[in-house]
Amino acid sequence: MNTPESVRIADVELNIQRYELRRAGEKVSLERLPMELLILMASRNGELVTRADIVRALWGANAYRETDNCINTAIRKIRVALHDDPVNPQHIITVKGKGYRLNNVRPAPDESAPAPQEAVRILVLPFENQTGDSGQNSFCDALADETSASIGMLDPEHILVISRTTAAHCRRVSKSIAEIARELSIDYVLEGALKRDGTRIRILAQLIRCFDQVQIWSRAYEPMTSGALEIQKEVATALAQEVSPALAEQQRHRLARRLPVDPAAHDAYLRGRYYWTRRVHFDAGFAAHHALSDEDFVRARGYFELAIERDPTYALGYVGMSNVLGAAATHGVCAPSEGHPRARQAALQALELDANLPEAHQALAGVHYFYDWDWRRAEEEFLEALRLNPSHAETSRLYARLLLVLGREAEGRAQFERAEKVDPLGFEGSRVFGLVQAGKYDEVIRECLNAGHGNRSPLVYQLLATAYEGQGQYEEAVEATVDALTRCGEFARAETIRTVWDTGGYKKVLQWYLQDLMMRRQRRYTSPLLFAEIYARLDQPDEMFHWLDVALVEHSPRLCELRTNAWFNRYRSTGRFRNVEKRIGY
Repeated sequence: MNTPESVRIADVELNIQRYELRRAGEKVSLERLPMELLILMASRNGELVTRADIVRALWGANAYRETDNCINTAIRKIRVALHDDPVNPQHIITVKGKGYRLNNVRPAPDESAPAPQEAVRILVLPFENQTGDSGQNSFCDALADETSASIGMLDPEHILVISRTTAAHCRRVSKSIAEIARELSIDYVLEGALKRDGTRIRILAQLIRCFDQVQIWSRAYEPMTSGALEIQKEVATALAQEVSPALAEQQRHRLARRLPVDPAAHDAYLRGRYYWTRRVHFDAGFAAHHALSDEDFVRARGYFELAIERDPTYALGYVGMSNVLGAAATHGVCAPSEGHPRARQAALQALELDANLPEAHQALAGVHYFYDWDWRRAEEEFLEALRLNPSHAETSRLYARLLLVLGREAEGRAQFERAEKVDPLGFEGSRVFGLVQAGKYDEVIRECLNAGHGNRSPLVYQLLATAYEGQGQYEEAVEATVDALTRCGEFARAETIRTVWDTGGYKKVLQWYLQDLMMRRQRRYTSPLLFAEIYARLDQPDEMFHWLDVALVEHSPRLCELRTNAWFNRYRSTGRFRNVEKRIGY
């Protein structure tokens, strides 16, 4: 269910994105817990919200504290904020013995005048390679990729950039601009082409206004050395002048700081980002458990190192290094002590070079989240990254995960929805990941089944396998695991798992997983959290807690999401498990 960014309740406006309540333009004070509850009720569009729903959303499904008084107090504070008479309520209706229903909720109209106009939405299509040289395909994609990123930093309040992965899909299916605009609610499309004339390369670019398909701007370039990057500056500046002339000069300055001196460094960064993105958007637990190949991480790191070597002042090169080092540790490729301290160093180096680079703040937030387990500092860095570039979908998705861990489900859901709004197709499965974290396995299964079995991301099947096992549907869990592994190219492992299932059932599959981990640990680094998860699934708590202790000592990155890890659900109410959570910092 999509929740509007802002809703009106009687004479009060609730801005969910800004997490604030206003009446006649004046801020209405409301504490975090009542605000969370109000957002939850507003998201239900007048439907009943049970007390059990409230407990799970605000404290998590394993709440062990006294919640009734807390809920009553929160409801009372919301009534005060809404000026709702408790004797004759008009807005918050109590359904005795059940819960509450919020009435009179409607999308907030845009009443401010003169209000800043709604952000225009632009899609940068992959540049068409017309040189006859297939080796230029990656350059064309890289050019579009960095153009998207650069425009996204220009003026986030006025310009919303749809991600290049969605753009790539639109190009593959050969849709017209009118069709793309109608499907994705796009205002502008930027498209370009690369041509060759003898030994000279020409880059053509044009900006199309979608409602009448008029070309409002075009350029032709014959780049020399660093000239290939100038297209990004000029395209971004042109768009800024179209949308917000007063900011054009400032945006030109910000964009210039983003680009490296050496175009070869820029090219290496984009190639590294391609391999990192291709690998990182798997479920980290699934990837580590099945020892999926780390080839993409290796190639990405090589390109990021090359970018820094070519231009030691290029901040994005250090961001790439931070991302790949942290992700490798989180995905079980190396020990946390090998990856995250170096990831922190690289992120700090990027911030030293450019303190206003949103990607650098997000990289540092990832270290605070996965390795330090410092929720406050992680949130500060996530929010700074989003302040600098609200269109950065990767930040929204990772911040959403933190919010779910903290029990702030309504805020987390809003961040997942924002990420999908910016990047409708690029990171398929992100919202489903949030549903798995929230323990909504039936909803995951229903969504995935309704969508069918088309050409879908491996992540969807990885998450579907978790949801099926969480529901006790073991045959379906095996089939989803086999589907996920097949889409990752792990055909032999997929066939082995199916054979083990056919001959011995699901417990035999879990035991085979355990044996596989033990043999792997003799050859290479293997996260102790993987053993804890398998023993939890085998219902062997003593062994599970032993390996959790080992994981705590080494600061296993995925322990930051222990509270939302599906495999430990049956143990959450035990005192021993709560002690583990306290050691993490919950």
